[in-house]
Amino acid sequence: AEGESNIALAVSGRLWLLAYTLEAGNANGDDFDARHLSDAAERTAQPYYRWFAATWRAMMAINDGRFDEGEQLAQGALATGGAGNRNAATLFGTQLTQIRREQSRLAELDSLFKSIGDQYPDLAAWHCLVAMLHAECGRDDDARAEFKRIAKSDFTTIPRDIFWTTCMVLLSDVAVHLGDRERSASLYRLLLPLAHRVVVVAGLANCYGSVSLYLGRLATALGRWDDAAAHFECAMAENGRLGASPWLAWTRHDYAKMLFVRGEAGDRERALMLLQQALDAAQEMGMKKLIDASLALKLQAQGILSTDFKTSIDAVAYAVQEEKPQLPVAAVAPDGTVTIMFSDIEDSTVLTERLGDQAWQELLREHNALIREALQAHEGYEVKTMGDGFMVAFQSAKKGLDCAIAMQRAFAEHESMLDAGNLRLDGERSSVQTPASSVKIRIGLHAGEAIKDGDDFYGKNVIMASRVAGKAVGGEILVSSLLRQLVESSVGAAMFGEPREIELKGLAGSHTIYAVRLT
Repeated sequence: AEGESNIALAVSGRLWLLAYTLEAGNANGDDFDARHLSDAAERTAQPYYRWFAATWRAMMAINDGRFDEGEQLAQGALATGGAGNRNAATLFGTQLTQIRREQSRLAELDSLFKSIGDQYPDLAAWHCLVAMLHAECGRDDDARAEFKRIAKSDFTTIPRDIFWTTCMVLLSDVAVHLGDRERSASLYRLLLPLAHRVVVVAGLANCYGSVSLYLGRLATALGRWDDAAAHFECAMAENGRLGASPWLAWTRHDYAKMLFVRGEAGDRERALMLLQQALDAAQEMGMKKLIDASLALKLQAQGILSTDFKTSIDAVAYAVQEEKPQLPVAAVAPDGTVTIMFSDIEDSTVLTERLGDQAWQELLREHNALIREALQAHEGYEVKTMGDGFMVAFQSAKKGLDCAIAMQRAFAEHESMLDAGNLRLDGERSSVQTPASSVKIRIGLHAGEAIKDGDDFYGKNVIMASRVAGKAVGGEILVSSLLRQLVESSVGAAMFGEPREIELKGLAGSHTIYAVRLT
């Protein structure tokens, strides 16, 4: 085509050459320089070919872990695609899905999924994405129902077209999430011949990394440890050669998780090394989902969740000290102080054992929704969440205190509506069977200087706030003496109970704290 000066055909040919070279796993990251493709597309002066090139550039940015840039490029590709190009919106949706998945923001895309699903009701790949969306958002019943529809006749109804491999890897993640061993075995058998392939979505929309990553996940779910290790080793090599940084990080995390479970000689040491590599990469790329997963696994591996750390507040405080996330300007007062709030559910471990995993997850979703409603109303910035534990930052100590009071009052108000466990926290009917008195949250607040203290903010002020919260009982708000001083002029001394002199783990000396009177 280039020899005949057929620029449009040359663009199409170069794109598919790149896509299938990538899918075959026969290239490295340096092979995917999109400049020739972009230059040729510009010479065609046709929006359709410029959209081709723009979509490819967005895919490569996302594949490199440059998610903000990838989103901007994807938006630009959508605009370039033009109103008459139905594929532009669909491929934009798939690229945004990958970005939001890594950011733990998939729930934001419900309406987009519905819109594209209405346009393509018979597209199997989109139904697979919907099943993944439900699973990622904790809607297991919906995920299971969608998965069952797709999996009929042992997945033979899924067309063997350009989307087939994408469907298989999406469904493998759903099967592992749901603990469906029988279908995990079927998916493993179907994917095994493609072990050395790379998953490329629709030729140019997304790269999901080496198929071996998904085979490793499936083998782990099936307890086939040696097979899993071999697949993960292969996936690390292939994703590293491709420059697929997000998928290399996920491979290391999943490999570490498998090694912890297998527990053979040397597994723990190798797993800790892989896990730290995954966490470092995730923090550099801003992959919130992987950061949370890696920190939780690290805590579990170090025995912290079951020994040293007894509560979700402890786990969140530890994770924040490891990450040291950058606080937004909106959370820092003009004098450089930040008000910190920690909260969790009292005796959540006991509740989990009593309710079972599914009912606990439902209760947890309702708890988190109620907390976030109060945070939004009082301009609270959610710094970190793990399970039922929250760390929140406020620019104003008064707003932080008002938010804590609003949270406790909201839970107290809804307790009277639970009707011995037959109603949800929002008053709707629920399957959660737990007495109203069981759901109580505890809250602690402290204020510290984020700007002047720098890193020490996380080593001192965060610990202080978490330890104050840890002294609270269900239904109680405790504040440090500094926070009391900051708000006393606006709320009055009568708002607080008698001072309590206590010792706080990790902080020298005794400390004065106060309970907030809620009535």
